[in-house]
Amino acid sequence: MPNTEDTEFGGYTLGEGVRDGLPIGLGYLSVSFTFGILAVSRGLSWIQAALISLTNVTSAGQVAGLGIMVTAGGILAMIISQLVINLRYSLMGIALSQKADKSMTPLLRALLAFAITDEIFGVAVSKKHEFGARYFFGLTILPVTGWVAGTVVGAILGQVFPPFLTNALAIGIYGMFVSIVMPVAKRDKVILVSSILACIVSCIFFYVPFISAHVSQGFAIIIAAVTAALAGVFARNKLSGRAGTIAAITGGVILVVIIAVLAPSYKAAQAPEITSNGAAGSLDNKIFVPLLIAMAVTTYLVRMIPFTLFRKKLEKPAVKAFFDYIPYTVLSAMTFPAILYATGSVITAAIGFAAALILGFLEKSLIVVAVGACIATLAAGVIMMYI
Repeated sequence: MPNTEDTEFGGYTLGEGVRDGLPIGLGYLSVSFTFGILAVSRGLSWIQAALISLTNVTSAGQVAGLGIMVTAGGILAMIISQLVINLRYSLMGIALSQKADKSMTPLLRALLAFAITDEIFGVAVSKKHEFGARYFFGLTILPVTGWVAGTVVGAILGQVFPPFLTNALAIGIYGMFVSIVMPVAKRDKVILVSSILACIVSCIFFYVPFISAHVSQGFAIIIAAVTAALAGVFARNKLSGRAGTIAAITGGVILVVIIAVLAPSYKAAQAPEITSNGAAGSLDNKIFVPLLIAMAVTTYLVRMIPFTLFRKKLEKPAVKAFFDYIPYTVLSAMTFPAILYATGSVITAAIGFAAALILGFLEKSLIVVAVGACIATLAAGVIMMYI
């Protein structure tokens, strides 16, 4: 039973919140380590990487934002990408607003909304009783600390580690995305088909020269994710049973064909540009600062507005379905085919990707999948060094 000594600040205590947040913080420490490495490998300094994590606390949004930053994308692309990628936080905010007690004033809601993440939401919304401001604040302390600390450590060590080790570790963040999508896609054919479609559309934007030259990475992710999620909404009643299986197999075959036909030429012509970016180790602040502000403000507002203002759940099945599908289509579009170029070697990256798929299918934890992908990539890289 919750401690109700101080009902003014909610039924659960600050200490209970800190205790519940400990495993999340440890998990974030490990996963954000790979984001720090990825950021440095893309040309950011460790301070810039830390600022991204400190002001956003969102894995998928940060990876997408990083891609826009290093390609000097526009502020509009950054805003739209963060809106789409982080739409799930709006739903989480609505759900959490109904679990918060009277101690959670509008001002406290606005302040604490900053730390709404998938895992924090999962713990808070699962509480049997309403939670208050003290508990929720305690729940956020260690996850936020772990996320930023892991980023700093990863970014600093990423500048010290030899390239083959840094490249192997950089795949970890994508392994985390696989670990989120795969278990759900295994059970839900609509999400499986939608995720494969997101990968197909993402590949088209990635590989076709004319399209990739005129559409930024941020907008490509948005278009791929939204297109796939909408397709899932409209076809969800037709994808149950055998039809869903056939659609998934067909989509998988199309994806393999696209990669087999287009990937070799892309690698020869363009891969060097995306595997080595920013040798100076610091992105120009004239580019970095405006995009960081746009990214942080957009991500915060997506969380804050629903948590502060809304109480009513979404009722329309189609709207709810879209919000259910969009997190998985976003992660799929961000992961593939970018994961194939995360390590500087398509072969080692493909092996790491395969390891992530297998571990994700077996429903291993986020950390296990991310670390497993890194180990598989590292082992493949070491073997290739001696062949």
